[in-house]
Amino acid sequence: MKNTEGRACFHRGAAAPSLHFPLSTFHFLIRTAVGILVPMLVFLACRRLLRGGGLLCLFYELTGLYCPGCGSGRAAIALLRGHVWEAFSHNALLFLLGIPCGALLVWEYLRFVFPGLGPKKIELPVWTARLALGMIAVFWLLRNIPGFEILAP
Repeated sequence: MKNTEGRACFHRGAAAPSLHFPLSTFHFLIRTAVGILVPMLVFLACRRLLRGGGLLCLFYELTGLYCPGCGSGRAAIALLRGHVWEAFSHNALLFLLGIPCGALLVWEYLRFVFPGLGPKKIELPVWTARLALGMIAVFWLLRNIPGFEILAP
């Protein structure tokens, strides 16, 4: 809304003033930063894993029980080296949920960085999240019960 002098004025309930530069420029800067930083961080993480930098599980250190993610670091190292069966033996849940979730993250990354060129949005039903959480809970419980040592890392 403009007053008689041509200046913008704001009333109660009106939108706040915008940033100093157009929002499209702001989005472009954010998308560019994400587009550069995310692949760089993934590269550095893979490089650290391949050089033997392990991951510490705080849950295991405090309780002595395996969390659903225990063994994921070793599984990722094995996958990066092409040892699929070894990776599966370290953490089977990584294959059941980690790879599909990773693919979905890459999909969403492409949508964010390349908004007009990227793939279409994937809308998953609510039951998929409930199923994934249920699988995580069952895996977490079973890998800590005697007799299911095959699920331990």
